[in-house]
Amino acid sequence: MMNEINRIKVEAKKEVLSLLQRCFEVDRLFPELQRIFQLISSRLVWIDPFVITLQETKNNIDPCYYDPESQSDYSIVLQQASESKYLFREFNYWNLDDDVKENEEIVNQILSWSATRKPKNVREIMGLIKNGFWRFDTQTIPKLSAQCPADIQELISWDEKCVLTGTNMQNMDVITREQWKQVAERERWYNDEK
Repeated sequence: MMNEINRIKVEAKKEVLSLLQRCFEVDRLFPELQRIFQLISSRLVWIDPFVITLQETKNNIDPCYYDPESQSDYSIVLQQASESKYLFREFNYWNLDDDVKENEEIVNQILSWSATRKPKNVREIMGLIKNGFWRFDTQTIPKLSAQCPADIQELISWDEKCVLTGTNMQNMDVITREQWKQVAERERWYNDEK
């Protein structure tokens, strides 16, 4: 499942880069970006959806740097959890966050958000959930190791060394596989004694 993130990002990168190279108006690019990010959200069902809106550019730029003569009236604002980015036209190029002006780098930054990064371990998954980038959903959250623990009740995910446990966001915790094995054995013993 984790390879799905990479595959989707590669496909999206090609498509967004192509759009940036051939669309020169905010109102033409806007619905296309909405479509692409809706597709990403529908394929990576464990992430919190992206919100893409149009806002006046002057609301996103420091007033000292806003120039209505050279910058588009509207910006495309991409939001997900606590992260946001804004994209507008300036002269004859796209500009991301009033900082990035090369199309390829714009695409790299847009697609490197927390929600679409491939986590290295379950601690990173817990951070993605707690920070609102991923949903708490034990069924769809990817597992980072093919080696499944013996008892997977109350497990959200696992990697080679640790498991992410919990029944809700408030009681999530990362513990080692060995600790989880001991918890599961104690629980099994307790249930057998009843």
